[in-house]
Amino acid sequence: MDNSILKVNDSGLKSELEKMFSKVKILVDKYNISKDENKLLKEKVKELEHSLSEAEIKVSNRNSELLVKDKEITDLKNKVLEERKNKVSGEDKAQLKSRIRELMVRLDTHLEQKTNNNF
Repeated sequence: MDNSILKVNDSGLKSELEKMFSKVKILVDKYNISKDENKLLKEKVKELEHSLSEAEIKVSNRNSELLVKDKEITDLKNKVLEERKNKVSGEDKAQLKSRIRELMVRLDTHLEQKTNNNF
Protein backbone atom coordinates (compact mmCIF):
# COMPACT_ATOMS: atom_id res chain seq x y z
CA MET A 1 0.00 0.00 0.00
CA ASP A 2 2.80 2.40 0.71
CA ASN A 3 4.16 1.75 -2.75
CA SER A 4 0.86 2.63 -4.44
CA ILE A 5 0.55 5.87 -2.41
CA LEU A 6 4.06 6.84 -3.48
CA LYS A 7 3.24 6.09 -7.09
CA VAL A 8 0.11 8.25 -6.92
CA ASN A 9 2.02 10.96 -5.14
CA ASP A 10 4.94 10.65 -7.59
CA SER A 11 2.69 10.93 -10.62
CA GLY A 12 0.85 13.92 -9.08
CA LEU A 13 4.15 15.54 -8.15
CA LYS A 14 5.55 14.82 -11.58
CA SER A 15 2.51 16.40 -13.21
CA GLU A 16 2.78 19.49 -11.00
CA LEU A 17 6.51 19.77 -11.69
CA GLU A 18 5.89 19.56 -15.43
CA LYS A 19 3.27 22.32 -15.18
CA MET A 20 5.66 24.45 -13.16
CA PHE A 21 8.52 23.87 -15.62
CA SER A 22 6.28 24.77 -18.57
CA LYS A 23 5.23 27.99 -16.78
CA VAL A 24 8.87 28.79 -16.00
CA LYS A 25 9.78 28.16 -19.67
CA ILE A 26 6.98 30.51 -20.79
CA LEU A 27 8.20 33.17 -18.34
CA VAL A 28 11.81 32.79 -19.55
CA ASP A 29 10.66 33.12 -23.17
CA LYS A 30 8.65 36.25 -22.29
CA TYR A 31 11.67 37.65 -20.44
CA ASN A 32 13.95 37.04 -23.44
CA ILE A 33 11.43 38.63 -25.81
CA SER A 34 11.11 41.65 -23.50
CA LYS A 35 14.89 41.88 -23.26
CA ASP A 36 15.23 41.90 -27.05
CA GLU A 37 12.44 44.47 -27.41
CA ASN A 38 14.09 46.63 -24.77
CA LYS A 39 17.39 46.48 -26.65
CA LEU A 40 15.66 47.49 -29.91
CA LEU A 41 13.87 50.34 -28.16
CA LYS A 42 17.13 51.61 -26.66
CA GLU A 43 18.71 51.62 -30.12
CA LYS A 44 15.69 53.48 -31.51
CA VAL A 45 15.95 56.04 -28.70
CA LYS A 46 19.64 56.58 -29.55
CA GLU A 47 18.75 57.08 -33.22
CA LEU A 48 16.01 59.55 -32.30
CA GLU A 49 18.34 61.45 -29.96
CA HIS A 50 20.92 61.65 -32.75
CA SER A 51 18.29 62.89 -35.20
CA LEU A 52 17.10 65.42 -32.65
CA SER A 53 20.60 66.78 -32.04
CA GLU A 54 21.14 67.07 -35.82
CA ALA A 55 17.86 68.97 -36.11
CA GLU A 56 18.89 71.25 -33.23
CA ILE A 57 22.19 71.97 -34.97
CA LYS A 58 20.34 72.79 -38.20
CA VAL A 59 17.97 75.11 -36.33
CA SER A 60 20.91 76.78 -34.62
CA ASN A 61 22.65 77.27 -37.97
CA ARG A 62 19.47 78.69 -39.49
CA ASN A 63 19.11 81.08 -36.56
CA SER A 64 22.71 82.22 -37.04
CA GLU A 65 22.08 82.74 -40.75
CA LEU A 66 18.92 84.70 -39.97
CA LEU A 67 20.78 86.89 -37.49
CA VAL A 68 23.49 87.61 -40.04
CA LYS A 69 20.91 88.44 -42.71
CA ASP A 70 18.96 90.58 -40.26
CA LYS A 71 22.14 92.50 -39.46
CA GLU A 72 22.83 92.97 -43.17
CA ILE A 73 19.29 94.26 -43.69
CA THR A 74 19.62 96.62 -40.73
CA ASP A 75 22.96 97.89 -42.05
CA LEU A 76 21.44 98.47 -45.49
CA LYS A 77 18.45 100.29 -43.98
CA ASN A 78 20.80 102.47 -41.96
CA LYS A 79 22.80 103.25 -45.10
CA VAL A 80 19.66 104.21 -46.97
CA LEU A 81 18.49 106.40 -44.09
CA GLU A 82 21.93 108.00 -43.80
CA GLU A 83 22.04 108.65 -47.53
CA ARG A 84 18.58 110.21 -47.38
CA LYS A 85 19.74 112.43 -44.53
CA ASN A 86 22.92 113.43 -46.29
CA LYS A 87 21.45 113.60 -49.75
CA VAL A 88 20.69 117.06 -50.93
CA SER A 89 18.85 117.50 -54.19
CA GLY A 90 20.38 119.47 -57.06
CA GLU A 91 17.91 122.31 -56.53
CA ASP A 92 18.70 122.46 -52.86
CA LYS A 93 22.42 122.52 -53.63
CA ALA A 94 21.98 125.38 -56.06
CA GLN A 95 19.90 127.32 -53.53
CA LEU A 96 22.47 126.67 -50.82
CA LYS A 97 25.31 127.83 -53.06
CA SER A 98 23.50 131.02 -53.99
CA ARG A 99 22.58 131.65 -50.36
CA ILE A 100 26.22 131.12 -49.33
CA ARG A 101 27.35 133.56 -52.05
CA GLU A 102 24.81 136.12 -50.89
CA LEU A 103 25.97 135.76 -47.32
CA MET A 104 29.62 136.04 -48.38
CA VAL A 105 28.86 139.20 -50.37
CA ARG A 106 26.98 140.69 -47.43
CA LEU A 107 29.79 139.74 -45.10
CA ASP A 108 32.40 141.26 -47.41
CA THR A 109 30.32 144.42 -47.71
CA HIS A 110 29.89 144.60 -43.99
CA LEU A 111 33.61 144.06 -43.41
CA GLU A 112 34.47 146.77 -45.94
CA GLN A 113 32.10 149.17 -44.28
CA LYS A 114 33.53 148.35 -40.90
CA THR A 115 37.04 148.86 -42.18
CA ASN A 116 36.10 152.17 -43.82
CA ASN A 117 34.38 153.37 -40.65
CA ASN A 118 37.40 152.58 -38.53
CA PHE A 119 39.78 154.67 -40.63
